[in-house]
Amino acid sequence: MKLLHVRFNAWTATYKVPFINSGTMVSLPVPSYSSVVGLISCCLGRPLLIDETLIAFTYSYNGSGIDLETTKRLEMNENVLKEKKEDSVTNRAFHVNPQLDIYLSNIALEDAFKKPRGVPTLGRSQDISWITKIELIESEKVEGGKIRPTLIPFPNETIGGRLIRLCDYYINESLSYTREASNMSMYQIVPVTKEGINIVSDSLYRINDKTNEVVYMHQIGGRNDVNSKI
Repeated sequence: MKLLHVRFNAWTATYKVPFINSGTMVSLPVPSYSSVVGLISCCLGRPLLIDETLIAFTYSYNGSGIDLETTKRLEMNENVLKEKKEDSVTNRAFHVNPQLDIYLSNIALEDAFKKPRGVPTLGRSQDISWITKIELIESEKVEGGKIRPTLIPFPNETIGGRLIRLCDYYINESLSYTREASNMSMYQIVPVTKEGINIVSDSLYRINDKTNEVVYMHQIGGRNDVNSKI
């Protein structure tokens, strides 16, 4: 199967851990699928459709740091979300020199990355990224191989890794209201290793014969619904 491979590089990236809203804002070791969906939608200039493509990704970075950041706080006022007048200050973790590689089964999306409609970012609005590679590659469905840092649906007994509950996408169609998290699932974060980790799973596709590197092609939302938007 042909896959569209797009590489994003940046100076910084931040992927907030859900439900941690006090103290230091720690960052996930890899982006969530909802972050990847948002990045693709930004380049498309519209919400990605749930059944529009399968998605795989791998992620790496060279280091991390802590940033002292001024933030704007929100509050509910008469059932409407509004901005508070007072600013807040928080410590926020970030990644240095990140690289995000995404693989899409829908190769017709290629033009969206050649001429992105929006400014792609890896987390916060200031984590501006740039596209350094766009290519079509051949892949082959396999039962196992070596996988690099990404998210795999829990459970998978062939790898370890941290467990975390994340959503696949957000519904954000009502202005002035909080967005709605959809398709909450448990995932395993594939740990960082030099050579990758051996894995056995469904939906694996080999992208490099020499290294036996594979990616996990994920169905967003776990269902096919041509009328649903992410």
